[in-house]
Amino acid sequence: MLEMSEPHATEFRRLVRGGAGARDIHGRLPPTTGFARRTLASDASVAREMGRVEAYRSSSCALLEAFTGRAPCVLDVGCSTGAGAVAMALSPILAPDVVVGVDTATLSLKAARVRARGHGLAPPRVSFRGCRAGCPLPFADDSFDLVVCVSVLEFMPTASQRRELVEEMKRVVRPGGHFFLATPSPLRLREMHSRRWLGNFVRRDGYPWATPPWEIERLVSDFHPLPVGRWVAARALQRVGLAARRVPPPVAGILARASAWQRVLVRKPQGASIRA
Repeated sequence: MLEMSEPHATEFRRLVRGGAGARDIHGRLPPTTGFARRTLASDASVAREMGRVEAYRSSSCALLEAFTGRAPCVLDVGCSTGAGAVAMALSPILAPDVVVGVDTATLSLKAARVRARGHGLAPPRVSFRGCRAGCPLPFADDSFDLVVCVSVLEFMPTASQRRELVEEMKRVVRPGGHFFLATPSPLRLREMHSRRWLGNFVRRDGYPWATPPWEIERLVSDFHPLPVGRWVAARALQRVGLAARRVPPPVAGILARASAWQRVLVRKPQGASIRA
């Protein structure tokens, strides 16, 4: 397991217990509304945050390693406490020279910097910076070989804000580079984060909801899709003890749709210039 060194681990736990990495809604809501309400972390939440680099390494990072190869310059949008950024920085296959994480939460960014130092990573190799919800990403067009956004879209309150963020992320990908998006599946009776029954269909201010898969596909239709469904399906079969070197496309599609997460990996066309 990838563990943080001291005294960084102790400082990181303190920051998480104080609210770093707390789920939030990126809208203009009263601070006592739903997931916009700040709460102190439980022992279980702190433990999950401590193990999140390893969890990311074995899930999203493993998928990226299987499809993208080396990615010299990486952007993690909605990086929270930096687990994804650290996992990608430590990947021998992605082998990035630079990883940049951006987030709207100041306390989470502080925890991310502590986490990175605890894994021996410092600027400029791994850095974190703040951004404002609803504003353009503070980077030039075609800046990154890989742009990653994991568990962010569902916390944005409106479909139009989600579309604007996706367009911004596509803008900063270099031609030939990759864009990876992971967000919960809406095809479940309970919303993943809030556990609200029918929460993806009966939407309320201050609570997350999942974007439908057909809408995700439309948002990235100008990029080339990669067949990650087969990888997701094979991993699902492996978890139940069934080895599968090649999963038939129909089976892969069913298993991918049944997953708790939507995972989309697309490549920006060579010569393209995507602008919001």
